Amino acid sequence: MNYWQGDKICLRAMEESDADFFYETLQDIEIQKNESDIRVPMSRKACADFVAEQAAKGNDNTSPFLMIEDNNGNRVGMASPSIEDSRVGVFTSGIFIKPEFQRRGYAKEALFMIMRFYFNQLRCQKFNVTVYSYNEPSNRLFEAIGLVVEGRRRNTVFHDGEFYDEILYGLTKDEFSELVK
Repeated sequence: MNYWQGDKICLRAMEESDADFFYETLQDIEIQKNESDIRVPMSRKACADFVAEQAAKGNDNTSPFLMIEDNNGNRVGMASPSIEDSRVGVFTSGIFIKPEFQRRGYAKEALFMIMRFYFNQLRCQKFNVTVYSYNEPSNRLFEAIGLVVEGRRRNTVFHDGEFYDEILYGLTKDEFSELVK
């Protein structure tokens, strides 16, 4: 089984040639607001330096930045899985798909590939993710693929002059195994 090649996409390590893609996505406010927060612009050089650092990291299972490419070789997004607690086997993943490539199943496939690897190869037993309440597409996605709402942190996100909640989702290894049967 190739953990990194799916039906519609592949996940691959970040390469120095991805610097322009990284820079362009950081300029996209729609991506920024759903990933973390609106940031002060980052220079092309700073982006290139960050990407070069990621490309040089090598095989790091704990917090890689993965490029998501479709079968035509288009860079369609990024994922950043990371182990939150190695002692008890808890991991998470940030993910985004560029707007022009959304609603094609790429995020779902990437998340399943990441979960399969972290559950089956790294002995993790729990996947956690936090989504902002205003990010309705991501909330629908996580619920549709079987993640369970485990809680809500009220008024913890500030965006465009208003406070929003964070929705906490989780999935255990056993629940994942049932989903992929």
